[in-house]
Amino acid sequence: MKLLLYKFYFSFIIIVLAGGCSVSSDISSGQKLIKEGDIYFSKGEIDKAIGLWTEGLKYKQRAELYEKIVMAYIMKNQIPDAEKWVLEGLTYFPDNVNLFFDLALISFHNNDFKKARMAIDMVLRKNEYYRNAHLLKGMMYEKENNLSAAKREYINEVNINPGSTEAWKKLRELRDE
Repeated sequence: MKLLLYKFYFSFIIIVLAGGCSVSSDISSGQKLIKEGDIYFSKGEIDKAIGLWTEGLKYKQRAELYEKIVMAYIMKNQIPDAEKWVLEGLTYFPDNVNLFFDLALISFHNNDFKKARMAIDMVLRKNEYYRNAHLLKGMMYEKENNLSAAKREYINEVNINPGSTEAWKKLRELRDE
């Protein structure tokens, strides 16, 4: 009886350890894909990076991967793909401020200022000091020809981010308006 109990106990430990190792190897495989994607991205091989990051999502859903994929598609000017990924990312990470900012950028690019303003307002509710949020909001107002609101947003950006050369440039352009 003791021998049977020992065999059962030993088998149980082997199964648990084997299972633990496969989970550990899955995590390390996912991390390896992410790092490889980062390397390809730094070399300018964006398509390879996107492929590896997408593959990495199969191992574990991470907001950071969605952010990387979205920004890569924005850089490639593949805005519909970027929008698809940002919306998918927000389904898994509905409080992610970076994904909301990306959604605002995409919506601004698509001239959907209502959607862009809703997204940028969400960003500012989550983090009132988010860099470039006021700049983007000012650019929306400027496109809508509401120059006083645009100036106000550019001033807000400079107060938060004094090094924003773009906000300073926009203020100089609107100085006499």
